[in-house]
Amino acid sequence: MIRALVFDLCDTLVRTAGITKLEEVPGINSGAAVEGWLRASPLFPAYERGEVDTEVFLGALRTDLGLVLSTSELGAAFSGLILHEIEGMPQLLQALHPHYPLYALSNNNPLLWHGIQQVSPSIGLFAGVFLSQEIGLLKPDPRAFGYVLQQIGLAAHEVVLVDDNPACVEQARVLGLHALHFRDAEALRQELAVLFAGGA
Repeated sequence: MIRALVFDLCDTLVRTAGITKLEEVPGINSGAAVEGWLRASPLFPAYERGEVDTEVFLGALRTDLGLVLSTSELGAAFSGLILHEIEGMPQLLQALHPHYPLYALSNNNPLLWHGIQQVSPSIGLFAGVFLSQEIGLLKPDPRAFGYVLQQIGLAAHEVVLVDDNPACVEQARVLGLHALHFRDAEALRQELAVLFAGGA
């Protein structure tokens, strides 16, 4: 029996722009260079695990790429990558909310979290929000899912995970969660209806 739902945030509840969108910010000549740095630098996952603060993270990025933006300007550019709530998701969460406790589990960081809070009133529907920078764990590490299950006091088979990342969906299924790969709100609504109708 399903007793709770856990949602990813970025590109599941809120739409994000690609890192290359940063090219539109004066002072950033190559969004691809920023994206490459994020993929290669151990500082980025450390930042998302809460092991380094925003000033250290942005300072290293500015120095390594020779960016002329101030730390505050660069931070605002990152927060601005969060665009808006995904069409249909606020309504779906509103429909689910009276029947199931809703939670969020997100690989995140303080800059993106600030952006999410600016554009997503639906955050208020969650009974709990578990952010990687606060729990020190990044999906698809199974310990991240285990942490949430422990915190909400439920077994894996009692929980549905909704995530746009196939690797996270696969790992959640291995652990016994009902995991759905997010594509859009309508497809998710249909998949949940089938799951609930099946007596899960």
